[in-house]
Amino acid sequence: MSANNSKPKTNAAPVIVIREDPSSVGRYLLLMVPALLGSLIFHAVLVAAFVLYVIFNQETRTGPETDEIKKDTITTEQVEEKKETFTVTDIDESAQEFDTNIQYMAERIADVSVPGSVNPNEAVGIKDGDKSAPPVNLPAPGGFTTKGQGGPFETTGPGNSMAVGEVGGYSPRGMPLQGTFYGRSGATREYALREGGGTKASEACVTRGLQWLIRQQQPSGAWSMSGNEANEIAATALGLLPFLAAGKTHKPADKNPYDKNILRALNFLKRKQDRKTGYFTGGMYAHGLATIAMCEAYGLSQDPLLRPHAQAAIYLIASAQHDTDGGWRYGPTKTAQGDMSISGWQIMALKSGMMAGLNVPAKTVANAKKFLALSMNTDSGYGYVPRGGSTYRMTAVGLLCRQYLENWGPSNPKMIDAVQKHIVTHSPDIQDSYYYYYATQVLHHFGGETWRKWNDKMRENLIRKQESNEKSPNFGSWAPQGDPWGRVGGRLMMTSLNLLTLEVYYRYLPLYYRDAGYGKDAAVQKAF
Repeated sequence: MSANNSKPKTNAAPVIVIREDPSSVGRYLLLMVPALLGSLIFHAVLVAAFVLYVIFNQETRTGPETDEIKKDTITTEQVEEKKETFTVTDIDESAQEFDTNIQYMAERIADVSVPGSVNPNEAVGIKDGDKSAPPVNLPAPGGFTTKGQGGPFETTGPGNSMAVGEVGGYSPRGMPLQGTFYGRSGATREYALREGGGTKASEACVTRGLQWLIRQQQPSGAWSMSGNEANEIAATALGLLPFLAAGKTHKPADKNPYDKNILRALNFLKRKQDRKTGYFTGGMYAHGLATIAMCEAYGLSQDPLLRPHAQAAIYLIASAQHDTDGGWRYGPTKTAQGDMSISGWQIMALKSGMMAGLNVPAKTVANAKKFLALSMNTDSGYGYVPRGGSTYRMTAVGLLCRQYLENWGPSNPKMIDAVQKHIVTHSPDIQDSYYYYYATQVLHHFGGETWRKWNDKMRENLIRKQESNEKSPNFGSWAPQGDPWGRVGGRLMMTSLNLLTLEVYYRYLPLYYRDAGYGKDAAVQKAF
């Protein structure tokens, strides 16, 4: 072959001819074009694949859900078709439960019955509530002329009437609410009076007594006792309490001619109270009474100027409680063993503080319960001091404290035993204003025939014994002669305690729903 053969050798390097541009920038751009095109194509393919994946996956999920909806629709339609057989004659859903008793046939029937089966395992009034715990609320029974379930209730939930100041409130078809002062005014007071066993004669008796108290008040606002106990704090508290029990306060209002008298009395107590300790002076007996009066005045009026005085008085009671037995004695000290008489006034003051919405230390209440337990004897009675012999007076004090602090209702065996042994056996035929005051409250909450028998005697005895001579300066009061407490408290104490006893119908509304006994009583209806 000729060396000049024009076919090039196979291993010869290709010759690339590149046209020179005036600038090197253009040469570099031409070299990058293939890479850019390849990257663009690669990412376009990735995006397309992702879009296709999302669309496919969404269609996969949508299919079963649509099927499920269709299944549900078919099921619902089938159930509705079955129900149509009952709509012809009965629209009550419970008609489908052929083997289940419905509420209309139940022994435990509410005031308003609704269709459906009864669940006997549910706590009354509280859905899925603790049946072993003390009940705090009850369904509204049919009024005072039928027996309810005897449980305490401490709520301010709505009722089904129109008492002023309460949502729904209290009415013949509703329930009174323990822990409030709503029974002391308006139509509620009139209804509580009538259904509890009061009469026009007993209310006239109260009016005469209040007018007598007004005539005894001093210009300073205080009252004084004519007995051996010259204690202005105790006397002023005793003078105030019957007005507060009647729903009267220091705020001007229609049918309240006593507002200025009450204001002067409250101002007197405020001046006498120690600003540092809250102590009203005069001993714990006087301090307890003054605290009750201040707490009730605040609870009724909601006057913010009274609150600090009432709260300070509550704290003083807490600080004076005996560390060991949980009681109180004559002075504001922790060192003396408690007695039931003094402790009873302190416990009632604590309860008044709770009712008024004040802060009552839980430890104080727990220790007070301890004192009550220590004071109860094997015969279910209470003595003057723990492990002392039972007396009917101290038993009445102890039982009232148990009702307020521990929800001891009329079905409590120890309450029943104590009432039968120590209260019923000492009827209102005896003259004892202190005992009247406590025992009447106990039986008012206890209710039933026991309350009816007690109230009939108590009410008529007090009306008969009130001074009725209009020309006498003692008109409207009660004489201290013959009363075991007459020499100590004199006419003022006798009159105050007797007035509070006659005001029991509305002063504190019943703690327990029981038959008050007078809803259909012909004698009471005639008296009105």
